[in-house]
Amino acid sequence: MLDGPDGRAQADGILFLAEVFATLVAWLLLWLRTQHNLMASGGPAGAWTTLSDRRRLAALFALRAVLGLFAPAGLLLAALLFQAVAFVTSRRVRSGASSAARPLPPATQPAQLAPHAPTQADRGASAGAAPQVAYQELRPHEPRTIGGYHLLGRIGAGGMGTVYLARREGAATQVALKTINPELLDHNELLRRFEREAEVLAMVSGAYTARVLDSGVDAGRPYLVMELLDGRPLDVHLREQGPIRSPEALRALALALAVALSGVHRLGLVHRDLKPANIMLTTAGPRLLDFGIASIVDGTRLTRTGGGPGTLTYMAPEQFGDERVSTAADIWAWACCVVCAAHGTSPFTATSAGAAIRRIVDTGPEPAALAAVQALDPALAAAVARALTVDPTGRPTHGTALIELLTAHQGPNHTPTEAAAALRDQITQGWRTLAL
Repeated sequence: MLDGPDGRAQADGILFLAEVFATLVAWLLLWLRTQHNLMASGGPAGAWTTLSDRRRLAALFALRAVLGLFAPAGLLLAALLFQAVAFVTSRRVRSGASSAARPLPPATQPAQLAPHAPTQADRGASAGAAPQVAYQELRPHEPRTIGGYHLLGRIGAGGMGTVYLARREGAATQVALKTINPELLDHNELLRRFEREAEVLAMVSGAYTARVLDSGVDAGRPYLVMELLDGRPLDVHLREQGPIRSPEALRALALALAVALSGVHRLGLVHRDLKPANIMLTTAGPRLLDFGIASIVDGTRLTRTGGGPGTLTYMAPEQFGDERVSTAADIWAWACCVVCAAHGTSPFTATSAGAAIRRIVDTGPEPAALAAVQALDPALAAAVARALTVDPTGRPTHGTALIELLTAHQGPNHTPTEAAAALRDQITQGWRTLAL
């Protein structure tokens, strides 16, 4: 029992400390939940569970707890009231972001593409064929809308960005929306690459490249909208089904990529990252993707942070030096991709980066890899061998020259229109022999 003035004072002190402690706990809990709501709303999948976020929140939590213990009770009550209001507001923001764009029913039917001028591949596709694209459901913390587009699912994600299945509000056409991951928005080099890809795709959109439909920035987050393509990348196809065994399909792939490069090179551009992961195998034919590090010939040089442009085993010898890269580097990469399609791996695959570079600049491609192309199409193998000349001047200088090399054995056509029609038919017929 606490009797007398001293006892009552002691009791009041204990009660005061209990009130301060309870207020502090309530304040911290509200603060923690508020941060969760604000950080998770519209963020990428797993943002709330990343190690960096947990460390930052833990440090702030401890700091606020220490400061709260020394704050007067009135200040704590004011902070608690403010935090309660902030918590309610964050709940409204989060629920509003979710309800403003409820996930639409899953795309169980084939996606419908908007009509467009047919390309060589499109004319060869069966009438009425529409892409069926595999996608995953959105996670709770992923955005539901970007730039006026409803996000229906996630097609794919990587270290730098995510591609969503999307549909513009009020439209029926489904599209592919590509955006940079939020945690990389302060990475200037990646932002330049993303902007570069949108710029290049707008210029080269045509046969055997992805058609860009829209681009913009939503709340500081850039996005790029492209036509929705069915199929899967060449590297995935090779991993799941093995090398291409049809001579007609292999030649169709080689010709289609040459046509795509021809369109790129005519604009004075170099792709610089041609590899199986950037080649989409669709029912309408191959499509060349990812122009994020494309450069203007004799123009500004964009490189990946921490390394040179391109992917090691598909890079031309001149890309390892200081000389400016020309369209001949894309011809080299084209040959590597053709060999990979027939053999399963790049002809310069090695056990280490150093060994791969030595093979590229010195010892040459793996004989067994070249033999795989030779067994399917000797004429194509000869073109590949020329495209893998170490000296860039010994290769076809651009995509159009590559097409001429690939079709030289077929004899002359009377007019450019007839030549284009013959090329289109050869790609279309050959592509139909490939089981996708």
